[in-house]
Amino acid sequence: MSIRKKMKQWLYGSCPGFAGTFPYFGSRVHFPRGSIVFAAACAQGIYESANLAAMQAFARDGSTVFDVGANIGLMSVPVLAARPGVRVVSFEASPDTVTYLSRTREGCAFRDRWEIVPRAVGRVAGKSEFHVGAPDMGAYDGIKRTGRSATERVLQVDATTLDLEWRRLGSPEVSVIKIDVEGGEYDALLGAAECIARWRPAVVLEWGPRNIGAYGRSMADLLAIAQRLGYRVWALPHLAEVTDPVALGVHASVTESFLMFAGPAV
Repeated sequence: MSIRKKMKQWLYGSCPGFAGTFPYFGSRVHFPRGSIVFAAACAQGIYESANLAAMQAFARDGSTVFDVGANIGLMSVPVLAARPGVRVVSFEASPDTVTYLSRTREGCAFRDRWEIVPRAVGRVAGKSEFHVGAPDMGAYDGIKRTGRSATERVLQVDATTLDLEWRRLGSPEVSVIKIDVEGGEYDALLGAAECIARWRPAVVLEWGPRNIGAYGRSMADLLAIAQRLGYRVWALPHLAEVTDPVALGVHASVTESFLMFAGPAV
């Protein structure tokens, strides 16, 4: 990490009077002390830049973007900043993390185009068990225990589906769905089948063996759900199309980020 990045991490991560919030794409993002997501943002400069670039590229003016597993807002905020005609709906079930996400929205210049839904997202609505670790490790909170952080509490949270929320919003055009929910991506896609069939949004998602294994899924299930929905799959950041399980395994050794798209080659 460069000296400049280290200074940024110290200033906004530890320095009294500054710690706990940092400037990001025209907003101030709030985060818990010691946040691993804030540390990653400092190290990377732009958090998960390839995923963000894909989201910004496919987000169409007048449309809605679903950010599922929004954490502290490091995808939602840049999309809002770059696409003034786009509305973002951020889903975050972690009760600790959503507190910081809400603070960011309250002070955000784009808050009139930004809604936060404090629910888990899956294939069915109702109540769901939810594993919560320390606030700084909130990025690893999820419906299943993946072992990426120590679970401190197991809670019951409200769960919804993207189709239910889409209909609640009046069935708007959805151009992008980003899903990073620690292994529950397959179920979230199943719960979005109606919206996906109507609008064919680009889907940016995390798909890694450790997380999906907690749900009893395999890497090949990514290709299966893509085929079921009529999508093709590309590995990010290099946009290499993935057509078979062997290639998927190779790409999975270096990335957990993938793009699903129904159109021609990207």
